[in-house]
Amino acid sequence: MADNKKTTVSAKANTLENAKSKQQKDNAKELEAKKKEADKKALEAREEAERQKKEAEERRKAEEEQKRLEAEQKAAEEQQAREEEEQRNKELLAAAGKIAAAGSAAAFAAAKTTKGRFKFLKGLLLGLVIGLLVGSIGVYLKMRDPIHIPAVTGTVASVEDHDLTIDNDNFLGYTAADFENAVLGGASEHQELIVMEQPLQIETTITQAGLGKLAIFSKVKSINYAGTGVYTVDLSKIDGDHINVDEDNRTVTVYIPHTVLQYVIPDLQSAEFQDTEKGMLSFGEIKLTPEEQNALEIEVQSAMKERLDSDDLYELADRYASLQTWEIFQPLITAVSPEFIVEIEFSPESANSAQ
Repeated sequence: MADNKKTTVSAKANTLENAKSKQQKDNAKELEAKKKEADKKALEAREEAERQKKEAEERRKAEEEQKRLEAEQKAAEEQQAREEEEQRNKELLAAAGKIAAAGSAAAFAAAKTTKGRFKFLKGLLLGLVIGLLVGSIGVYLKMRDPIHIPAVTGTVASVEDHDLTIDNDNFLGYTAADFENAVLGGASEHQELIVMEQPLQIETTITQAGLGKLAIFSKVKSINYAGTGVYTVDLSKIDGDHINVDEDNRTVTVYIPHTVLQYVIPDLQSAEFQDTEKGMLSFGEIKLTPEEQNALEIEVQSAMKERLDSDDLYELADRYASLQTWEIFQPLITAVSPEFIVEIEFSPESANSAQ
């Protein structure tokens, strides 16, 4: 209201549908369709990864089974070779023993005669030599005996057959930090993100009362102003506590602040003036003093804030904010893993407010 008692100003703001607002709605519909398609692709990537994982596990089990069978076969062959070697050693020792026994018998037979004493000594010496030889052969064969290798059972795999596997927080090659860094990097590039610009039409009425405030001496003029309300979301407030990674459901949830009415921009230069309604004894046009003009501008801004600071517009702005921040974060998460999707939710500690 103006301070001048003869002049009063009233204003009411209404939302306006124009090219800007239509474009915003169209963009929102496109983003919703894009999100559905991205969710579908993530699901397909997830299913493909599970299929590949299953195939890899089956191949791994088949390879381990093949290695186990080969190890068992090798162990059996080595055992058979050892048994054959032991049998040959026994036969060789037996043959050497027979030779030594024969030599000893011949020596004792020769010793029964006087002439055979010399032969006895010679045979005895030969027996000792043969005994030493047989003992040496036994020691040699014992040293040649291969180290016993127990039969292999279960899964067999050498260290050389496997790459080093790192337990990566149960993620398939990714950590929670990878997703968190991606989100924080995207948020840092969009501090105060404009999510909606709402056009308004402000219907303003200026009434100038005449003598005794009688209608016949009064003048009324209607003026239509245009204006815009700008809603933003502050992504600079996002930190690690606002990011949740759900490995089981392959989902990264980002909690963003609710939108705020950041700017109220009246366009007083594009006013549409209606004809002045005059009483029968009222003449001339309404002329405003600088104080009345200032009161007019204040009334226009007040009417705009009242309309813009309403639940329906905040809900619409939040919807746009959710879709636009999703568009920022989803490609970054997909770059880390195509199996993950992004869900946007609003922080419980935040609330819509006019600035």
